[in-house]
Amino acid sequence: MGLLCCSLCQMDVDYCIAWATAEIGAHAVELRLDDLIFDTDDIKLFMKHKGDCRVVATYRIKDPTEVDTLDLEPEDLEPEPSEVDMAVRLLSTAIIAGADYIDVDMDFPRSEQRWLMNLAMNYGCKVILSYHNAYGTDSTEALVAIASRCYSLGADIAKIVTTAHHPDECGRVLALYDRFEPAHLIAFAMGQEGEHSRTESFRRGSPLMYCAPRRRLPTADGQPLFTDFISAADRLTIGDIEPPCAKSIAIRAIVAAALTDGVTVLENVTLCDDICDAMEVAKQMYAVVRYNHKTNTLTITGTQDIAGSGLRIRNGILDVGGCGLLCRICIPLAALSHEMVMITGRGSLMRRKFSKGCPELTRRGVFVDFSLGRLPVFVKGPLRAGTFNIVSAASSQFATGLMMALPLVAGGDVILKVRDTAVLPHIQSTADVISRMGIRYEAVASEEGRSVTYTFSGGQSYKPGRMEIENDWYAASLWLVLGAIAGESGVDNMLVKSLQAETFILDVLDISGADVERYTDPEMEYLTDSIGYHSAMRTVMAAFECDIAPCADLLGPLILLALRCEGESCIHGVRLLGVKEQFYVDEFSRLGAEITLENDAIYVKGYFGKTLKGERVSSHGDYRLAMSLLAARKICEGLIDVDDTDCINRFWPDFPIK
Repeated sequence: MGLLCCSLCQMDVDYCIAWATAEIGAHAVELRLDDLIFDTDDIKLFMKHKGDCRVVATYRIKDPTEVDTLDLEPEDLEPEPSEVDMAVRLLSTAIIAGADYIDVDMDFPRSEQRWLMNLAMNYGCKVILSYHNAYGTDSTEALVAIASRCYSLGADIAKIVTTAHHPDECGRVLALYDRFEPAHLIAFAMGQEGEHSRTESFRRGSPLMYCAPRRRLPTADGQPLFTDFISAADRLTIGDIEPPCAKSIAIRAIVAAALTDGVTVLENVTLCDDICDAMEVAKQMYAVVRYNHKTNTLTITGTQDIAGSGLRIRNGILDVGGCGLLCRICIPLAALSHEMVMITGRGSLMRRKFSKGCPELTRRGVFVDFSLGRLPVFVKGPLRAGTFNIVSAASSQFATGLMMALPLVAGGDVILKVRDTAVLPHIQSTADVISRMGIRYEAVASEEGRSVTYTFSGGQSYKPGRMEIENDWYAASLWLVLGAIAGESGVDNMLVKSLQAETFILDVLDISGADVERYTDPEMEYLTDSIGYHSAMRTVMAAFECDIAPCADLLGPLILLALRCEGESCIHGVRLLGVKEQFYVDEFSRLGAEITLENDAIYVKGYFGKTLKGERVSSHGDYRLAMSLLAARKICEGLIDVDDTDCINRFWPDFPIK
């Protein structure tokens, strides 16, 4: 019986080792040494860790006809000696290190070909001699002659690959199985018309069936995907979604609109509890708020004259509901009022501490009085011009409120210095919103890129207008990870050049070797507002290491991803979650995950077929943890029962997994 053989190219050694060691049944891998990020040490390392996986070492010298030959002499069309030397060096290293097969072109320089074949014989490595026709399919007689020539040169296996432009041409190639021993023959046609010849050759006894690890990396036209051969149980159809709007951007925009004197229209606003809380705060700032459920359009009519009257707040109270971001935004804004302002909330928010960052206000003369660091908080301005420093990522949401308030301060330039790279993505997102609402500033990054200084001219005002709220990248992250670990998923209408920190998930998916593709309108791709469809498909993935300090909210999706990556993944920067990182460790441990917390990092051991067990777990009132635990049902053998899933309404009331 033949083996499924995954052709690996454009990858590092760690990812190739993950493929070799993955528990996906008996299989082989082809190392395309001409297109891998490998040197001889990498080959030795790979062979040391490959386990029982069969290995084909291939070096395909570039076809001279694939380069521009207009100005070349005939002798220039011969392979570069340096490339031949490289091929010999890498292939001989693979032979000595333990490769099961080497694949050498028939037209490889004869003396070097003979040397490699003798070396392979001495080390028990079988030789595949290959013929490739990238333009068509030879006659049956010619193909028979070519295969016979391969065997006469000493090949253990003849590999005959043509290109089919018509289904009938496949028959010529497949006819070779009637003339030669199938176990010593690999014969099929490339191209769309030749796709079925690949599976048919395997059915007829070919020792190897080549496949691609992901859609972006086929080594030949018409090569099937690895996922085409895994069971339905290992490839679930997760489905396509359009995520809800970016909640944090919508909240910023709603508050900014309430600070104007005019009508602002926000498009693509999908309601959730936190956005509804922001709408109530806008009303408490004397704004008129109307929502159109048919068009998902939010119209806010602001009535503020902050330069003349300060920030007017109904009854001097801002009730932020259960939204932590909204609370931290409102604390600096309250200092723009001429009166004492009380900020309060409800539920678990009343037990949360909010003192982080407030010394920057008190240092500038703002009165801030917490009850043991918790709500309610009383704030009395005025907020004065000067220099404000944000030095900790724990203050990122407070920095958002400060950035929204500072341009409105009278009395000269106002400077905001952000000295922690983990804060920058959140600040950049805020800067984008306020600039679209008429605020002007100058941003200067330090030479090392670790800090940014924002300078505002004081006494500015927010301008009403129209803004479309992009879709949420945290929601997209969770859905794409589900596709990568469980089957196939798609996420539509995502801003390609988004400033949301959670786009970091695309980097981690790429590092791990996930099969993720993006589709955009080619004519729109390079525009800042280009929208794309992203899809993820299951494949073998390698363990990863990343720092999520700038986007700590991604912890749940990354734990899920790590559970089905080969090896131990390390997620740094988790301490910014406060105590929540321990909640994730505790609850996923109950489900059978091998997960530990050490200092500022979480370690997760995983493998391709990892499954969790059914258990009752707690969301601890955190909607992101609740969604991550519900998503874990897709890789669980029992039922995961999550308490308090109502908290998901704070973000995604229509979350598809219940």
